[in-house]
Amino acid sequence: MGTIQDMINKLERFKNEIESLSNIKIPIIPDKNGMIDRQCPKTECKSIFKVSSTDWKNTFKDEEVFCPFCRNNSPAKEYLPEDQRTAVVNNIRSSVSDFWNHGHSISLNMISIESREEFELKIQCEKCNVHFAVIGAAYFCPCCGYNSIERTAQESIEKIILKANKISIIQESLESKLSKDEAAIITRSIIENSIPDCISTLQSFSELKYNSISNTKAPFNAFQNIEKSNTLWMLAKNENYSTWLTKNELDSLSLFTLRRHLLEHKGGIVDLKYLQNSGDKNYKEGDRIIVTANDVELLGTIVLKLLNQINKP
Repeated sequence: MGTIQDMINKLERFKNEIESLSNIKIPIIPDKNGMIDRQCPKTECKSIFKVSSTDWKNTFKDEEVFCPFCRNNSPAKEYLPEDQRTAVVNNIRSSVSDFWNHGHSISLNMISIESREEFELKIQCEKCNVHFAVIGAAYFCPCCGYNSIERTAQESIEKIILKANKISIIQESLESKLSKDEAAIITRSIIENSIPDCISTLQSFSELKYNSISNTKAPFNAFQNIEKSNTLWMLAKNENYSTWLTKNELDSLSLFTLRRHLLEHKGGIVDLKYLQNSGDKNYKEGDRIIVTANDVELLGTIVLKLLNQINKP
């Protein structure tokens, strides 16, 4: 058994070791693309993303980093992923225990942190040029918070098309966990909601782009209406849907726009106004419209074409 002085000496050394922890830097090893992991600290989000380790060191600000998904802004130090934070805490605890029981230096037992495998979707901010990566889609630059309407609109439509293209696989997957009825209800909802989602994305994108080049603001929700859209784009660009789309594409867009109204405001039930405006011979008043994956893919493809045309100088 040691003396009181031995215990005092041990406590003094322990104090010095603990104080030295504030100067220890635990290296985070980037993935193969030079990216390191970050995580939104907002409780409702907690999304994982990656940033260039070089940009993180040279460009990001200590006082503010943005989440690419929800745009939460918090100090940079709060973006260390929870699993990596836990690994650091556990390592410190192990090192402290190792010091106390065996006298090993705490600093010699610290380990580096490995980043997750690289993400496929790599993005460079058009405004500040930092590089970051996400799974799925991102809406904001983590460095400056910039929202690229061009990129996010295209990604939104591409996701909608992807869901339609994979809907049978989605349904099969759901059926392995739920009843066939429940799986069918969910997949039908995904497909039906895709029509309003496509039109809403076109509306939001068109409004922002129109307002950026016009001296007057676009009327509320004008770009959910084909006639109003054509009038506005002709004034702003001397071109419109009739220039950018084939007749079949324009007819399809007009039909889907009218069906969107039924889905959003009529529960999908066909009314006399729809029949008069659309000339749709496939339904009669009181029927409920059917939306297929092919419908969604067609509309999505048309909207992507329009986004590209509208975005041209």
